[in-house]
Amino acid sequence: MLELDILKFDRSDLLYTACYCEENIYMLCSEILKKRPELLDDFSVMFISNDHRSVPLWQQRAGRGEEHVVLWDYHVVLYYKQNSEALIYDFDTLLPFPSPADFYALETFKPNMLVKDEYKHMFRLIPAKLYLDHFESDRSHMLNERGEYMATPPQYPAILKKGKHNLDNYISMKQDAPQDIFGRVMTSDDFYESIFH
Repeated sequence: MLELDILKFDRSDLLYTACYCEENIYMLCSEILKKRPELLDDFSVMFISNDHRSVPLWQQRAGRGEEHVVLWDYHVVLYYKQNSEALIYDFDTLLPFPSPADFYALETFKPNMLVKDEYKHMFRLIPAKLYLDHFESDRSHMLNERGEYMATPPQYPAILKKGKHNLDNYISMKQDAPQDIFGRVMTSDDFYESIFH
């Protein structure tokens, strides 16, 4: 079994920019690639959204009320799975970093709660290596009508390799998106089945 202390990063030592979860996770994948490249195959980048781009997440730093719930258009975390061990790394959670995946799912997605279809979570899982190779963002999704950033962007340059902004391909939960680069889509039932059984 893999020693957990290898994977317990101190959040304060990692690059983080509020409202740029897709880049925070990209940078975390880069850190793993630098320090422990042999582990990267056990990691997947997980986009959480739905066709309405409206997903409730609990225990979030930006959340409100006693349970710190927030409605995101999408969110991105890092998912580790090896045999029966599964962890989730979320920079924006109030839960431990990382958290056991089953505990994180119960506290963050409330799978036993009845919600309208428009708020049901869907998940896109992309192998971390593919994400590092192909993810690109020009940060245009963070600009308002006046061309101003709605949240201060990271201090490092935008992640562009071929100059092709492709964030929407990852956020989309359409099953027919190209599966080779953009991973696979799972319904909430399928994802919960994979971590609770």
